[in-house]
Amino acid sequence: MMKKTKSRATQAILGGAVLLLAVTLSCHKSGRPAGNQTFYDSLGGAVLVPDPANFGQSVEKGYLTIRTIVDSALFLIQVDPVINGYFSIMVAEDTAHTTPTEYDKLSLGITNFLAVAAGSKDYSYTGPTLLDAHNPSTNPNVPGPIDSGAFNEFAFDLGRAAAQSGLSNQLISQLGDLLYRYEGQVVQP
Repeated sequence: MMKKTKSRATQAILGGAVLLLAVTLSCHKSGRPAGNQTFYDSLGGAVLVPDPANFGQSVEKGYLTIRTIVDSALFLIQVDPVINGYFSIMVAEDTAHTTPTEYDKLSLGITNFLAVAAGSKDYSYTGPTLLDAHNPSTNPNVPGPIDSGAFNEFAFDLGRAAAQSGLSNQLISQLGDLLYRYEGQVVQP
């Protein structure tokens, strides 16, 4: 039987058009693909591919998939009036593109966190805990407590970016399941 949180995650990420299909695909309890495969493996895993952002270097395909989704989502977030206030340091960033920019820092942090959460064994997340990163008293860049509506909007923007990146409905649903495992560490009472 499907949990209500999975249904809510699916609705936030996929929207009404693919809701029925996504719910059907996400009804398994494990949240993992068949066999011993992790979600990271389903996104391409540790197979090395050329890194389009770093000429002459390779990157794991699973990591590249996540980074592509995160980068696309950050662009969506910049113009999303519901949550771009939570990302004001990135939105207000000047165009001088001094490296690393706040956008670069957010992209790296979110990508590394999601890669590890998805099952990567070759990357690590060394940033603050989710509680500290999203708490206005420990992170001066967070303008106020994050409520469930803002979290849902973030998940929706990430889901839209995943769909634009060509992820299947099943993988988008699994991304939603992954995100909602951490909701309690992000949403402030």
